[in-house]
Amino acid sequence: MIELVDEALKSRVQQDVTWPAPGIPVTFQPPGRDGALGETAGSETVGIYLYDVREDLDRRQTGTVYQYDRGTMGLPDRKSAEFDPPRYARLSYLVAAWAPDALGAHRILGELLVGFARSRIFPVPLPPELQEMELSALLDIGHPPAEDRALTELWSAVGHTLVPALNVTVTIPLLSFLPDSYTHWVTGPPVVREVLKPGPGADEDAR
Repeated sequence: MIELVDEALKSRVQQDVTWPAPGIPVTFQPPGRDGALGETAGSETVGIYLYDVREDLDRRQTGTVYQYDRGTMGLPDRKSAEFDPPRYARLSYLVAAWAPDALGAHRILGELLVGFARSRIFPVPLPPELQEMELSALLDIGHPPAEDRALTELWSAVGHTLVPALNVTVTIPLLSFLPDSYTHWVTGPPVVREVLKPGPGADEDAR
């Protein structure tokens, strides 16, 4: 599931950033491992660094979710499966811009900020089971780091000095359940019993 979010973030970054040119390179490696990023013109890069993964406990639910198949031939919908409610993961990223000068990095960050803020619904290609439940991923921008972790602490952990970055949080449903399918359904059409009653005047006609 994490790789789906990574690819969606990369696609969004390359869609939103138009300066210095469309299709800006994106790296997921921490800056200490990728050498000198953005030190020369034409080497501008956006770094996306996953630093925290945890369950979103505020979204945890209890109970049972029932899945229904659409009825055919005028029949009502019928229950096809049941499962526990899906759980949600919260992925926290630092998104940094690397450019030869600070103003260039700020311009890239500005385009990213506007792009990320356009919609909270984040298009991540979820598994079919989750799509059938009409679930989607959510993206939040600008929230403080998880558990109030200081940005200086995060950058020092990767061996780099503090640089401006966007804190991006993606909340995604997890395919953490296996639907228990029902197998005892009758597959034939239902038997309908009709009782015909004579209409008014039927006795007189019979005479």
